[in-house]
Amino acid sequence: MKFDVGILGNQPVPMIVRQAQLAESLGYDTVWIADTHLVCRELWVTLTACVLATSRIRLGPGVTVPHTRHISVTASAMATLHEMAEGRLVLGIGTGGSSAGTMGLSVQQVARVATLEAMTGSLRRLLGRGTMRFDSGSEGGIAWLDRPRPVPIYVAGSGPRMLAAAGRLGDGAIVYSSVSPSILGPALRCVEEGALASGRSLDDLDVAVWAPTSLGRDRALARDHVRGRVASALRHAFPVEFSAEDRAAIQRVREQYDSFQHATAGSTHRTLVPDRFVDLMALAGTPGEVVEQVRGIATLPAIDRVIVLPQVPGEGFIERESILQLFAEEVIARV
Repeated sequence: MKFDVGILGNQPVPMIVRQAQLAESLGYDTVWIADTHLVCRELWVTLTACVLATSRIRLGPGVTVPHTRHISVTASAMATLHEMAEGRLVLGIGTGGSSAGTMGLSVQQVARVATLEAMTGSLRRLLGRGTMRFDSGSEGGIAWLDRPRPVPIYVAGSGPRMLAAAGRLGDGAIVYSSVSPSILGPALRCVEEGALASGRSLDDLDVAVWAPTSLGRDRALARDHVRGRVASALRHAFPVEFSAEDRAAIQRVREQYDSFQHATAGSTHRTLVPDRFVDLMALAGTPGEVVEQVRGIATLPAIDRVIVLPQVPGEGFIERESILQLFAEEVIARV
């Protein structure tokens, strides 16, 4: 199993660059930069800075979304980065959450399988020196592209429809459903259903788990640190049914979620998250507890990588660098 890092870039770009360099030095495989333009630094500027400051680690959007920039802009940006870091780029795509919320759209409004289909198809054609059809009805491609620029596309999903679409459309799938095997199992079956529909098997995909993460010597602080990320996860659909009590808790989070606090550990909506959902949705607690959680994920052989996503610290919370260091030294080293 490989371990990646997810970064919400609401800290200064030089600090994010240092975190990418730290991830590379600690042996993480990939750095994924979130695309949520009103609460984080701009994706492509940040990625370019990280690409130029590293030499081995893979990098890419985790995930970029279709409602904030045209698909052709995304394709041109990826092709440009490919010139600087060939073989080190990945492209994570999804329908979005916080970026939609800050623009007055709900997760449910933007969660369309057809959007993922159009996005993956157009990106592959454009990066392969082909064309896409624009809303005007005309066709166009990247005129300066001298050769195909192959970049693996990872499709993100949380509920059954999106997970199946990820399995059908992606070179990889990013599962944002849980860190618990009891939920990951059904999620993987949805991904497998999509893979089979495209004439492939689950083994043909690089499957990642998107895992809100916080660990430290102070268990209570580590768990509180991650609650905002868990609240974010609860806005999305799930591949399993929950009890009436759980559904009510999820609904309270959805109704009071503040997308402009999406990348802050001290978010007010974190107080709405019950302990049960911290257990289900996050790698959180002491290093020993997180080791056992990761070992639980490892019981599912279809999972190829875990994307460790530490929340950006607010006042009194754990620094992201500390979490990455401790996770590498006391979790990765033991599993």
